[in-house]
Amino acid sequence: MPRLLCLFALLLPATALAQEEDQELWLTGAASVPLGEDTKFEFDTVSRFGNDPGGLYEIEINTLVAHELAKGVTIGGGYVRNINYSRGTVTRTEDRLRVQVGLSDTAGAVKLSGRVRLESRWRSDGDDTGYRLRPQIKATLPLGDSDFSLVGSHESLIPLNDTDWGEEAGYDRMRNMVGINWKASKLVSIEAGYLNQYQFGRGGDRDVMDHALAVSVGLSL
Repeated sequence: MPRLLCLFALLLPATALAQEEDQELWLTGAASVPLGEDTKFEFDTVSRFGNDPGGLYEIEINTLVAHELAKGVTIGGGYVRNINYSRGTVTRTEDRLRVQVGLSDTAGAVKLSGRVRLESRWRSDGDDTGYRLRPQIKATLPLGDSDFSLVGSHESLIPLNDTDWGEEAGYDRMRNMVGINWKASKLVSIEAGYLNQYQFGRGGDRDVMDHALAVSVGLSL
């Protein structure tokens, strides 16, 4: 376990490298409903709060239909609605279509899962279509025979083209998270931990680091 903790710690950028910082709270509610033997519908909402934007600054509504092709291999696609706020006022909206491939396996006691997601994005403050790649990997280590597990994840967000609403191609940001997952019941799981988001400045902008308490409640039917 100490080695795993050290690995997750190395994924987190050093605070001293950040030019701007914010303290945030990310709340997620998720549900998974089977549509057949190998197909399921996933739905979740994410609400993000920050000090700098004066409270709630983003709500994300995500849908996905995923199908298991083989053991540990899934494909999926869905729609995302994203709404941005500043001090209670809507500043812009974004619609996304996404497709993804997911993989899962084990390495000893550690459960590994990952996915590669491709998004098509349309925003209310521009006319162009943006494309973004989002690879993610997650490790879960059960803590003995308890209902608790140590979790850690890394996600990269990589725009693939420039748009008139300000997106620039290239590595944009990373999200690294460490926390604890509690299997509260057969249907309900709760996950909480520290999430670090580091966004690289473009065109002379300063880098931004967000420190977030991330809490997620999941329902699996």
